[in-house]
Amino acid sequence: MIKLRDICFVLLGLLSTTLVAQKPRWVGNTPQEMNHTYKFVEVVSYATDIASAREEAKKKLASNEQLTRAVQVNVESGKLRNIEQTVVNGQMNETIRDQVDVRMQVSGKQFELQAYPVDEYVTQEQGLVKMHTLFMVAVEDHPVFDRTYLTTSYGVAPVLMSVVPGAGQWYKGSRVKGICFFAAEAAAVSGMLFCENKCSSYERKIKETPKFAKQYEDKKSNWETGRNVCIGAGIAVWVYNVLDAAVAKGARQVKVKPAGENRFGMVPTVGPDYAGLSLTYNF
Repeated sequence: MIKLRDICFVLLGLLSTTLVAQKPRWVGNTPQEMNHTYKFVEVVSYATDIASAREEAKKKLASNEQLTRAVQVNVESGKLRNIEQTVVNGQMNETIRDQVDVRMQVSGKQFELQAYPVDEYVTQEQGLVKMHTLFMVAVEDHPVFDRTYLTTSYGVAPVLMSVVPGAGQWYKGSRVKGICFFAAEAAAVSGMLFCENKCSSYERKIKETPKFAKQYEDKKSNWETGRNVCIGAGIAVWVYNVLDAAVAKGARQVKVKPAGENRFGMVPTVGPDYAGLSLTYNF
Protein backbone atom coordinates (compact mmCIF):
# COMPACT_ATOMS: atom_id res chain seq x y z
CA MET A 1 0.00 0.00 0.00
CA ILE A 2 1.28 3.48 -0.90
CA LYS A 3 2.32 5.48 2.16
CA LEU A 4 2.06 9.22 2.61
CA ARG A 5 5.79 9.25 3.38
CA ASP A 6 6.56 7.89 -0.10
CA ILE A 7 4.41 10.56 -1.71
CA CYS A 8 6.28 13.24 0.27
CA PHE A 9 9.60 11.90 -1.02
CA VAL A 10 8.29 12.16 -4.58
CA LEU A 11 7.17 15.76 -3.99
CA LEU A 12 10.59 16.66 -2.57
CA GLY A 13 12.17 15.11 -5.64
CA LEU A 14 9.95 17.24 -7.86
CA LEU A 15 10.99 20.34 -5.95
CA SER A 16 14.68 19.48 -6.33
CA THR A 17 14.35 19.29 -10.12
CA THR A 18 13.50 22.99 -10.18
CA LEU A 19 17.05 23.73 -9.00
CA VAL A 20 18.69 22.01 -11.99
CA ALA A 21 19.72 24.27 -14.87
CA GLN A 22 17.60 23.53 -17.92
CA LYS A 23 18.94 23.24 -21.44
CA PRO A 24 17.60 26.10 -23.59
CA ARG A 25 15.16 25.12 -26.32
CA TRP A 26 17.42 26.52 -29.06
CA VAL A 27 20.24 24.01 -28.35
CA GLY A 28 20.26 21.72 -31.37
CA ASN A 29 17.20 23.52 -32.76
CA THR A 30 18.02 27.07 -33.84
CA PRO A 31 15.15 29.58 -34.19
CA GLN A 32 13.64 30.55 -37.52
CA GLU A 33 14.97 33.74 -39.11
CA MET A 34 12.40 36.39 -40.04
CA ASN A 35 14.36 37.59 -43.10
CA HIS A 36 17.13 36.29 -45.37
CA THR A 37 19.86 38.80 -44.50
CA TYR A 38 21.16 36.83 -41.52
CA LYS A 39 21.32 33.28 -40.15
CA PHE A 40 21.10 31.79 -36.67
CA VAL A 41 24.27 29.80 -36.07
CA GLU A 42 24.94 27.55 -33.06
CA VAL A 43 28.60 27.13 -32.15
CA VAL A 44 29.88 24.49 -29.70
CA SER A 45 33.23 25.23 -28.07
CA TYR A 46 35.41 23.52 -25.44
CA ALA A 47 37.93 25.13 -23.08
CA THR A 48 39.24 25.02 -19.52
CA ASP A 49 37.21 28.08 -18.45
CA ILE A 50 34.22 30.13 -19.60
CA ALA A 51 36.23 33.10 -20.89
CA SER A 52 38.39 30.82 -23.05
CA ALA A 53 35.29 28.99 -24.27
CA ARG A 54 33.84 32.31 -25.45
CA GLU A 55 37.05 33.09 -27.35
CA GLU A 56 36.99 29.62 -28.90
CA ALA A 57 33.38 30.16 -29.96
CA LYS A 58 34.42 33.36 -31.73
CA LYS A 59 37.20 31.54 -33.58
CA LYS A 60 34.85 28.74 -34.64
CA LEU A 61 32.32 31.30 -35.84
CA ALA A 62 34.98 32.98 -37.97
CA SER A 63 35.92 29.64 -39.57
CA ASN A 64 32.35 28.33 -39.99
CA GLU A 65 32.37 26.65 -43.42
CA GLN A 66 28.60 26.81 -43.82
CA LEU A 67 28.68 30.55 -43.13
CA THR A 68 31.60 31.31 -45.48
CA ARG A 69 29.90 29.33 -48.25
CA ALA A 70 26.71 31.33 -47.71
CA VAL A 71 28.41 34.70 -48.15
CA GLN A 72 31.21 33.45 -50.45
CA VAL A 73 34.00 35.18 -48.56
CA ASN A 74 37.36 34.48 -46.95
CA VAL A 75 37.58 35.26 -43.24
CA GLU A 76 40.73 37.09 -42.20
CA SER A 77 40.32 37.94 -38.50
CA GLY A 78 37.81 38.93 -35.86
CA LYS A 79 37.32 40.57 -32.49
CA LEU A 80 34.71 40.32 -29.74
CA ARG A 81 33.16 43.44 -28.21
CA ASN A 82 31.64 43.87 -24.76
CA ILE A 83 28.25 42.44 -23.79
CA GLU A 84 25.24 44.60 -22.98
CA GLN A 85 22.26 42.91 -21.34
CA THR A 86 19.00 44.52 -20.27
CA VAL A 87 16.62 42.73 -17.90
CA VAL A 88 13.02 43.87 -18.45
CA ASN A 89 10.82 44.19 -15.35
CA GLY A 90 13.07 41.83 -13.40
CA GLN A 91 12.14 38.97 -15.72
CA MET A 92 14.32 36.76 -17.88
CA ASN A 93 13.66 38.94 -20.94
CA GLU A 94 16.80 40.41 -22.41
CA THR A 95 18.24 41.83 -25.57
CA ILE A 96 21.93 41.11 -26.01
CA ARG A 97 24.02 43.57 -28.02
CA ASP A 98 27.41 41.90 -28.04
CA GLN A 99 28.91 42.44 -31.50
CA VAL A 100 31.57 40.48 -33.32
CA ASP A 101 33.22 42.30 -36.22
CA VAL A 102 35.04 40.07 -38.71
CA ARG A 103 37.09 41.56 -41.53
CA MET A 104 36.24 39.76 -44.74
CA GLN A 105 36.87 40.04 -48.45
CA VAL A 106 34.43 39.72 -51.33
CA SER A 107 36.02 39.98 -54.76
CA GLY A 108 38.95 41.82 -53.22
CA LYS A 109 36.71 44.30 -51.36
CA GLN A 110 36.78 44.30 -47.56
CA PHE A 111 33.65 44.71 -45.44
CA GLU A 112 32.48 43.83 -41.92
CA LEU A 113 30.42 40.76 -41.17
CA GLN A 114 28.34 41.50 -38.09
CA ALA A 115 27.28 38.88 -35.55
CA TYR A 116 25.33 39.15 -32.31
CA PRO A 117 25.47 36.43 -29.65
CA VAL A 118 21.88 35.82 -28.56
CA ASP A 119 22.42 33.32 -25.75
CA GLU A 120 24.85 30.78 -24.36
CA TYR A 121 24.55 27.52 -22.43
CA VAL A 122 27.42 26.04 -20.39
CA THR A 123 27.94 22.48 -19.14
CA GLN A 124 30.87 20.36 -18.01
CA GLU A 125 32.18 17.48 -20.09
CA GLN A 126 35.24 15.40 -19.22
CA GLY A 127 36.69 18.16 -17.06
CA LEU A 128 36.25 20.84 -19.74
CA VAL A 129 33.77 23.68 -20.12
CA LYS A 130 31.40 22.93 -22.99
CA MET A 131 29.67 26.04 -24.29
CA HIS A 132 26.82 26.30 -26.78
CA THR A 133 26.56 29.82 -28.23
CA LEU A 134 23.74 31.03 -30.45
CA PHE A 135 24.72 33.81 -32.87
CA MET A 136 22.79 35.95 -35.33
CA VAL A 137 25.23 36.26 -38.23
CA ALA A 138 24.94 38.49 -41.29
CA VAL A 139 25.01 36.71 -44.64
CA GLU A 140 24.56 39.87 -46.74
CA ASP A 141 26.44 43.16 -46.92
CA HIS A 142 23.58 45.14 -45.33
CA PRO A 143 21.93 42.82 -42.78
CA VAL A 144 18.65 43.58 -41.04
CA PHE A 145 18.86 41.85 -37.68
CA ASP A 146 15.51 40.99 -36.13
CA ARG A 147 14.76 41.74 -32.49
CA THR A 148 15.51 38.79 -30.22
CA TYR A 149 14.40 38.20 -26.64
CA LEU A 150 15.24 35.51 -24.12
CA THR A 151 12.36 34.42 -21.95
CA THR A 152 11.42 31.63 -19.58
CA SER A 153 7.73 32.56 -19.75
CA TYR A 154 5.32 30.38 -21.72
CA GLY A 155 2.02 32.15 -21.05
CA VAL A 156 -1.12 30.28 -20.03
CA ALA A 157 -0.58 27.25 -22.29
CA PRO A 158 1.33 25.18 -19.66
CA VAL A 159 -1.40 25.85 -17.06
CA LEU A 160 -4.11 24.64 -19.43
CA MET A 161 -2.05 21.60 -20.36
CA SER A 162 -1.42 20.74 -16.70
CA VAL A 163 -4.95 19.30 -16.53
CA VAL A 164 -2.92 16.22 -17.42
CA PRO A 165 -0.24 16.14 -14.67
CA GLY A 166 3.23 16.75 -16.07
CA ALA A 167 2.09 17.94 -19.50
CA GLY A 168 2.70 21.60 -18.66
CA GLN A 169 6.20 20.87 -17.34
CA TRP A 170 7.00 18.78 -20.42
CA TYR A 171 5.88 21.66 -22.66
CA LYS A 172 8.15 24.09 -20.77
CA GLY A 173 11.18 21.86 -21.27
CA SER A 174 11.27 20.27 -17.78
CA ARG A 175 10.77 16.75 -19.06
CA VAL A 176 12.16 14.91 -16.02
CA LYS A 177 9.88 16.92 -13.76
CA GLY A 178 6.94 16.28 -16.09
CA ILE A 179 7.54 12.53 -15.98
CA CYS A 180 7.79 12.66 -12.17
CA PHE A 181 4.47 14.52 -11.87
CA PHE A 182 2.74 12.06 -14.18
CA ALA A 183 4.25 9.06 -12.36
CA ALA A 184 3.31 10.45 -8.92
CA GLU A 185 -0.29 11.07 -10.02
CA ALA A 186 -0.50 7.65 -11.67
CA ALA A 187 0.82 6.02 -8.48
CA ALA A 188 -1.74 7.86 -6.35
CA VAL A 189 -4.62 6.90 -8.65
CA SER A 190 -3.43 3.29 -8.85
CA GLY A 191 -3.15 3.13 -5.07
CA MET A 192 -6.63 4.58 -4.67
CA LEU A 193 -8.13 2.00 -7.08
CA PHE A 194 -6.27 -0.85 -5.42
CA CYS A 195 -7.42 0.19 -1.93
CA GLU A 196 -10.99 0.66 -3.16
CA ASN A 197 -10.94 -2.82 -4.66
CA LYS A 198 -9.77 -4.24 -1.32
CA CYS A 199 -12.57 -2.35 0.49
CA SER A 200 -15.15 -3.83 -1.88
CA SER A 201 -13.68 -7.29 -1.38
CA TYR A 202 -13.97 -7.11 2.43
CA GLU A 203 -17.46 -5.62 2.10
CA ARG A 204 -18.53 -8.75 0.25
CA LYS A 205 -16.85 -10.99 2.82
CA ILE A 206 -18.71 -9.23 5.64
CA LYS A 207 -22.02 -10.04 3.95
CA GLU A 208 -21.02 -13.61 3.06
CA THR A 209 -19.52 -14.60 6.44
CA PRO A 210 -21.12 -12.52 9.23
CA LYS A 211 -19.31 -14.42 11.99
CA PHE A 212 -16.01 -12.84 10.87
CA ALA A 213 -17.59 -9.45 10.35
CA LYS A 214 -15.52 -7.78 13.08
CA GLN A 215 -12.15 -8.87 11.63
CA TYR A 216 -13.21 -7.98 8.10
CA GLU A 217 -14.56 -4.61 9.24
CA ASP A 218 -11.17 -3.73 10.76
CA LYS A 219 -9.33 -4.68 7.59
CA LYS A 220 -11.82 -2.77 5.46
CA SER A 221 -11.29 0.28 7.67
CA ASN A 222 -7.51 0.07 7.14
CA TRP A 223 -7.93 -0.08 3.37
CA GLU A 224 -10.35 2.85 3.50
CA THR A 225 -7.68 4.86 5.30
CA GLY A 226 -5.16 3.92 2.58
CA ARG A 227 -7.65 4.94 -0.10
CA ASN A 228 -8.23 8.32 1.55
CA VAL A 229 -4.48 8.89 1.84
CA CYS A 230 -4.07 8.15 -1.88
CA ILE A 231 -6.95 10.49 -2.76
CA GLY A 232 -5.37 13.26 -0.68
CA ALA A 233 -1.95 12.61 -2.22
CA GLY A 234 -3.43 12.64 -5.72
CA ILE A 235 -5.14 15.98 -5.11
CA ALA A 236 -1.95 17.42 -3.60
CA VAL A 237 0.15 16.30 -6.58
CA TRP A 238 -2.38 17.66 -9.07
CA VAL A 239 -2.64 21.06 -7.35
CA TYR A 240 1.15 21.29 -7.01
CA ASN A 241 1.43 20.35 -10.69
CA VAL A 242 -0.90 23.20 -11.73
CA LEU A 243 0.87 25.75 -9.53
CA ASP A 244 4.28 24.63 -10.77
CA ALA A 245 3.15 24.89 -14.41
CA ALA A 246 1.96 28.43 -13.68
CA VAL A 247 4.94 29.87 -11.78
CA ALA A 248 8.04 27.74 -12.41
CA LYS A 249 10.47 29.01 -15.02
CA GLY A 250 10.67 26.98 -18.20
CA ALA A 251 13.66 26.32 -20.42
CA ARG A 252 15.00 29.53 -21.95
CA GLN A 253 13.65 30.15 -25.41
CA VAL A 254 14.44 32.75 -28.05
CA LYS A 255 11.58 34.91 -29.28
CA VAL A 256 12.13 36.56 -32.64
CA LYS A 257 10.23 39.66 -33.76
CA PRO A 258 10.67 41.49 -37.07
CA ALA A 259 13.12 44.38 -36.90
CA GLY A 260 11.42 47.75 -36.59
CA GLU A 261 8.20 46.31 -35.25
CA ASN A 262 6.54 48.96 -33.08
CA ARG A 263 4.09 48.17 -30.35
CA PHE A 264 2.38 49.58 -27.29
CA GLY A 265 2.56 47.91 -23.89
CA MET A 266 1.68 48.36 -20.23
CA VAL A 267 4.47 48.13 -17.65
CA PRO A 268 4.01 48.11 -13.83
CA THR A 269 5.64 51.18 -12.26
CA VAL A 270 6.47 51.55 -8.57
CA GLY A 271 7.86 54.66 -6.86
CA PRO A 272 8.53 55.81 -3.28
CA ASP A 273 4.93 56.98 -2.84
CA TYR A 274 3.01 55.58 -5.80
CA ALA A 275 2.28 52.45 -7.84
CA GLY A 276 0.58 52.07 -11.19
CA LEU A 277 0.92 51.21 -14.88
CA SER A 278 2.96 53.04 -17.51
CA LEU A 279 2.21 53.07 -21.24
CA THR A 280 5.30 52.10 -23.26
CA TYR A 281 6.04 52.22 -26.97
CA ASN A 282 8.86 50.06 -28.31
CA PHE A 283 10.71 51.25 -31.39
